[in-house]
Amino acid sequence: MHRLQSGFRAHRASAERTNSLFRGECVASRRAVAYLLKGMSRSHRWSNRAMGALFALGCATVALGQCPTTGSCLSPRPTPGCDSAACCASVCAIDPLCCASDWDASCVSLANTSCIGYCGAAVSGNCYAAHSNPACDNATCCASVCGSDPFCCDTQWDVTCAQYAGFMCQGTPGTCGVTAASCFKPHAQGACDDVACCNAVCSVDPSCCSQSWDTLCVTIASQTCVAGCVPSVEAGAVVETELCDERTNDPCYVVTGGAAQTITQNVQLRGTLGRSASSTNGADVDAYRIVIPDPDADGLARVSLEFASSPAAWAALLPDSACAPMSSSLLHVTSNFCVVATSPLQCIPAGAYRIVVSGGAYPNFAGTDITCISGNAYTLKVVVAQNCSPCVATAPSCFLPHDSAGCNSPACCSAVCANDPFCCEQAWDASCVGTAADACLAGPPGTDTCAGAAAISVGTLTLNTARSQLELPQPANCGATATFARDVWCTYLADRTGAMEVRTCGSWFDTVVAVYSGSCASPVQVACNDNFTGCPGVGASRVTFNAQCGQRYYFRVGPKSGQGGDVAVTLLVGQSTACPPNCPADLNHSGGVDSQDISLLLNAWGTAAADLNGDGTTGSPDLAVLLNAWGPCN
Repeated sequence: MHRLQSGFRAHRASAERTNSLFRGECVASRRAVAYLLKGMSRSHRWSNRAMGALFALGCATVALGQCPTTGSCLSPRPTPGCDSAACCASVCAIDPLCCASDWDASCVSLANTSCIGYCGAAVSGNCYAAHSNPACDNATCCASVCGSDPFCCDTQWDVTCAQYAGFMCQGTPGTCGVTAASCFKPHAQGACDDVACCNAVCSVDPSCCSQSWDTLCVTIASQTCVAGCVPSVEAGAVVETELCDERTNDPCYVVTGGAAQTITQNVQLRGTLGRSASSTNGADVDAYRIVIPDPDADGLARVSLEFASSPAAWAALLPDSACAPMSSSLLHVTSNFCVVATSPLQCIPAGAYRIVVSGGAYPNFAGTDITCISGNAYTLKVVVAQNCSPCVATAPSCFLPHDSAGCNSPACCSAVCANDPFCCEQAWDASCVGTAADACLAGPPGTDTCAGAAAISVGTLTLNTARSQLELPQPANCGATATFARDVWCTYLADRTGAMEVRTCGSWFDTVVAVYSGSCASPVQVACNDNFTGCPGVGASRVTFNAQCGQRYYFRVGPKSGQGGDVAVTLLVGQSTACPPNCPADLNHSGGVDSQDISLLLNAWGTAAADLNGDGTTGSPDLAVLLNAWGPCN
């Protein structure tokens, strides 16, 4: 008994000494505590949760004393604590040793799974998707976005922040079908797991494969990758005479004995592919015959194919023989999900040709899985322009370099070629464009000033920067390289609320883009960009911004040097909501015009925020428009 009591006393004395360390008494020797704990293995620390709990309760001052300190919460190091007070406290509440000993890999793992709202922590959420907490899972991307919009790290990573990530955090290129991520969820790597959907989306927006698959790519996928879609049919379109599962217009590619159906230039054809479920017929191949006339007697015609197909399919233009091999094709296009594909215009000898249509991937005759149900339709048009001489209205623009000779203004083209024959003999290059600016333009374009801005809606508008002048100072907070040499303008009266995008993809010269709200007299910079690499073009630019219904925005576009020339400005819809129809005076979008809208208009007096009549400012004419619209929206 005495031995037992002695042992008990010894054990109790040892426990008292231990407990004294984990009461407030340990503050006198933090270094000793750290040494004691450091001597234990990490596995022992994790297995002994009771000791961790005692430490958290008794020596809280030790843990809190290390929060925050220097060093990322996502990087291991031999010193305790990290640079975020909230993350540090969260981690040390689970494992106090992270604030008393070293911030090792285990602490980093805890930070990744518990520090919501810390830039780079996996638990913060995908940078390319909106979520309710601030920050996101890529530290570099997170810092870039929050540098432009602190709201994203202070309050919430909303749709705008996700759009900024798609714009600012370029991600990495991907390959359709190789990238394992879903086409309907945003991710850092380009492309997605469904090859057909991925190819269709990237044909609309190449940046979805060349960099991140962002929220805009997801939006395009949700609108494009629809099984059983039906291609748009034009008025006056003709119909394929062969019924589905018949083989009457295939001369010899899969079956024999058919006869090609005759079609007409510039008239759309509506056809189908496929076979019935019980059919033993092979792949459906449709052949058509067309005669391209030569009314100008130059022996040539400019031809392209327009093709849209619900299933994966292709169309090819071949010489006029019953079984011309695919190797003799002059033009071919492929389509899926009803995306319209257009081949380049090409000058070919006038005369008779065949067009062959088949499912599958060119030049293979496939598509035996296409059945005679919805989702087997296609449209085809052979677009023909007669004149192949270089100086004709059907040629490409005089202010856009192109591989063919000549341009679309006969007078300008002739003047340029008189000075430089190369432009009409070989190709219309950038030098030809510069000569055209000097020889064919009397002065600046009409869109040279904000007041003369051209109206743009969702879609593409071509502006010519040649001979324009610089109207505003250089944009602020857009980087040292974002400098306009000259500028032109277009304007957008927002017909929706939410994320929008302006881009100059395909530009042949280095561009800068800036977006302004307010008025031409008092413009307020919203966003700007230089050097977007996610789409074709020498120096494409891309800006995202949040539009508000009824607000007027001004898009400033220009070259960084030189004259420039034609540039295609495209306005795209992101995640946004259309304004109530036919009710611009409903300023608060309540579904009707009432006293609250009057209050909003009066508060916007003298600015462009409630400009209802399009004169660039809010005043008495806008009040009259509002009063005339009083009541429920139609």
